Amino acid sequence: EEPDGDFSTVRSPNPEERDALDLALEQAKREKADLVLGTDPDCDRVGVGVLHQGEYRLLTGNQIGALLVAWVCEKKASSLSSRSTLVKTIVTNDLGARIAADYGLQVVNTLTGFKYIGDKISEYERTGEKKFVIGYEESYGYLAGTHARDKDAVVSALMISEMAAAGKAKGRTLIDELELLYKKYGYYLDALSSYTLEGAKGVEQIQNSMDKLRKEGVRAIPGTTKMTDYLQETEGLPKSDVLKFFWPDGSWMAARPSGTEPKIKFYYSICGSGRDEAEKRLGTIQQQVRELLEL
Repeated sequence: EEPDGDFSTVRSPNPEERDALDLALEQAKREKADLVLGTDPDCDRVGVGVLHQGEYRLLTGNQIGALLVAWVCEKKASSLSSRSTLVKTIVTNDLGARIAADYGLQVVNTLTGFKYIGDKISEYERTGEKKFVIGYEESYGYLAGTHARDKDAVVSALMISEMAAAGKAKGRTLIDELELLYKKYGYYLDALSSYTLEGAKGVEQIQNSMDKLRKEGVRAIPGTTKMTDYLQETEGLPKSDVLKFFWPDGSWMAARPSGTEPKIKFYYSICGSGRDEAEKRLGTIQQQVRELLEL
């Protein structure tokens, strides 16, 4: 109604930031709304709040993506083929991949950034080798269909609303639907730790952190049994300064310097039997990383 290029009602107009939906959640409480949807200014990412047992709970990008994968696969089940493919980034957790594989989809990983997912769509249309069904990344970006080469919060918001309506007709919320996925595929807890290190000293510390992790390998992170270094051209991907550590149960941690800000980011995907166990384990691992790298 009143466009404001300063976005003065929010600290940051980014649905990845939990407080970006604060005003919408306040309105939702007054209206007793079932669902809150908030996009960023160019409407390519969308955050979701769900009324569940009297409280509003915000979903993560990974959780929304997994729900959308399940929804799209169920709706398109009759038209899926051996060429049908899910494309996700290497720092997106594996719940959606497990769901897609259960429906017979191929799963392809790309580097961080939706442009890489868009490139795959164009490649598949050119070669006919695969057929793109859905793609997403943990940073709240999703695309179902090939009408765009970027994440699309317009279609995603409609699909999320459809999912919520279908669940409500069965007496369930999107939180209930998510719990059903956890029960079938295992519990996944994802987290992102980001450290801003300003100035020349900060740049040096970021590089030293990556060098230390790369040199020590699995010895750096207790319990891990495999490290993938994406600077060594891996899995057919372009070289990128990303390290990914794996535990035997499928949990992983990835380290990546930001390409646009003086930050180093750590992505965590922890598998467990339930939330309490996963949260305890996540806290331990995050503390180990902070101490190791003196962050």
